[in-house]
Amino acid sequence: MINAEVRNYNKHQIAVFLHDANSKKIVIFCHGYRSTSVGPNRFFYKVAKKLEEAGISSLRFDQYGSGNSEGDFYNSSFADWVTTATAIAGDYIAKGYDVALFGQSMGGSTVIVAGSMIPEIKAVVAWVPDASIDEFSYPNADYVEESGQRVQARYWVEAHEANISQKITQLKSPAYIVQCTSDEYVDKKNRDALTANAQHNHIVELFDNYSHSSWSYDQAEEIINKSVRFIVNTFEQQ
Repeated sequence: MINAEVRNYNKHQIAVFLHDANSKKIVIFCHGYRSTSVGPNRFFYKVAKKLEEAGISSLRFDQYGSGNSEGDFYNSSFADWVTTATAIAGDYIAKGYDVALFGQSMGGSTVIVAGSMIPEIKAVVAWVPDASIDEFSYPNADYVEESGQRVQARYWVEAHEANISQKITQLKSPAYIVQCTSDEYVDKKNRDALTANAQHNHIVELFDNYSHSSWSYDQAEEIINKSVRFIVNTFEQQ
């Protein structure tokens, strides 16, 4: 069953979609840059339904300025994304839940940073996270425009300053990290930065000739099923 509502997290009115499996185990999804709570091609929704079938609840949400949440995308901030994700995770941990984090693209980067800050997190899944280790090229304007959307340049300044590739060394929970060789947004240098710093309980899987997120049905099913199995197995082992 999906419960849709608006909640106050991090001083924002955030649209949330709770897949309630009547379980004290929950996965919190963090969408990517210019995406929404359904994830790319509705992949998050598919994962959430499979988790529900396995008896695990999940919560999908729209970051401030995205999807059905309040605000203007222009005012999005990577630091704010991390703070909102940690606020939601902290809320459920305080209620006695076992919490896992699941993110895609910059949402994948978000869950790595957030997970490194919360030792109680049970598992992390990060699809195609961007380490953002390259030097940020500040635009002539104070914003970055892509596909008809503008965001303040500070979003990317904060992402580069977050030191994501180092944060993974502080991520104590088991993690499953998906990387793709034909990723048009995350290059080999940024992929390698995360792989090099992955810990003994982190699984980094490289998918040859897969793009950033425009996966075929079969490609998506493979990654979705592996991700769900990882979460289910990790919860069962704890």
